[in-house]
Amino acid sequence: VKEHTAPVRASHVNQGTSIPRSPVRAPSRSGPVFHHPTLQVSPERGEATAYGGLSLATALVRSLGVNRAIDEALGLLQSHRPFTESDHVLTHVYNLFIGGTCIEDIGNLQVSEPVRRMLGAVRIPDPTTAGDFLRRFDAASLSALDGAIDQGQEAVWQRRYGRKKADRALVDLDSHVHPVYGDQKEGADFSYKGPLAYHPLVISLAETQECLRLINRPGNTPSADGAEKHLDELFPMLLRRFRQVVVRGDSAFCNQKVFDACEAHGQYFAVVSPTQTNFEALAEALPKSAWEPYRAPGERAAQRAPSPAQRRKRRPNLRRRLARQRGKHDLRLERQWVAEIPYRPQRSQATYRLVIRRQRIEEHHQGQLFELWRYRYVMTNLPPSTSTREAVDLTYQRCDQENVIEQLQHGISGMRMPTGGLRSNAAFLTCARLAHNLKAWLAQLVLPRETMRWEW
Repeated sequence: VKEHTAPVRASHVNQGTSIPRSPVRAPSRSGPVFHHPTLQVSPERGEATAYGGLSLATALVRSLGVNRAIDEALGLLQSHRPFTESDHVLTHVYNLFIGGTCIEDIGNLQVSEPVRRMLGAVRIPDPTTAGDFLRRFDAASLSALDGAIDQGQEAVWQRRYGRKKADRALVDLDSHVHPVYGDQKEGADFSYKGPLAYHPLVISLAETQECLRLINRPGNTPSADGAEKHLDELFPMLLRRFRQVVVRGDSAFCNQKVFDACEAHGQYFAVVSPTQTNFEALAEALPKSAWEPYRAPGERAAQRAPSPAQRRKRRPNLRRRLARQRGKHDLRLERQWVAEIPYRPQRSQATYRLVIRRQRIEEHHQGQLFELWRYRYVMTNLPPSTSTREAVDLTYQRCDQENVIEQLQHGISGMRMPTGGLRSNAAFLTCARLAHNLKAWLAQLVLPRETMRWEW
């Protein structure tokens, strides 16, 4: 199908030049407008596109049946004239996948004949229509869209692992305060950081950086609010493919509801704990024999086999030298030890492992050297077979999730909050979740393993 469109330069679009189009032609059959045809490469004179990588996404969507799952799950449109729900959802997904930064960038897809050929579509929804579609979502349809994406998620795991279950899934919990600058953003509120904002909850899988949930919330919502409900939804899907699930989070997720959700499914958690009034006394009461030396994983790896770069002479630490010259505080971690004790939180009926990390800090200030002691705490129900050192390593490797959040913001423009409603922006976040996962799924199924760590 070819739509005769006059070539238009980007500068003309910015100046508001109208784009001539052929009359709208209805499809010859009912169903989605995006047919996702099988593509073949052949030399041909004609219009070209810079979005050739979109063909990977369309082939994967067709292979996994994600478009069919979306049409079966959603019923937001009374009639399909001519677009179905999957056409609208995938318009947002593909726009983000190729680097679109706002809904208006869908117009770049509309005027591209090669893009329409890759999608097998006569036309593509207009940006205004795409925004109106997001405003149709309610809580039930948001959950249904997440369920349709979950079907694609399980299909990927089925192809990757086959009939066997993988050993362990590391599920990371975090939240992100995203400031908004409009005065009419429904659901936005003042966050603990100060500005008017939304506060999305991000649940991801550590090994592959797949986003399991991306939930929009008002800016004043506590970080852990609702996390246990989404964990309850995810555990059945995860346990069909993994023998063990470990939930990790920072101190904001040291919450009894999160602990109960994990234990209700017989699974584990390893969460950084905030300092309680009695923790320091408990740590200082431990005998000296209870403490064992601890080194971070990076230090242990460097000690075993230094790389050629590490063997080269290192340049002097300029930051530390300037700090000492100007009389600023200069802190350096000198040594660490770990120990653990059984501990039962005040509102809990169960006893967990409280892992304590003791740090000796050297503080240089105006030519004098002071010794400073700090404590860090981890609350976990990991089995005794997991050593204290392994529990600390496992918990603090969670910090890699910050890279997932960064990629959701800047790798793809998944947190732009383009509409004025809380739920419509939540629908956009869910589309961004699928766009982000397409890269992770391609890395798992057809690309070398190291591409999982590649940035967009």
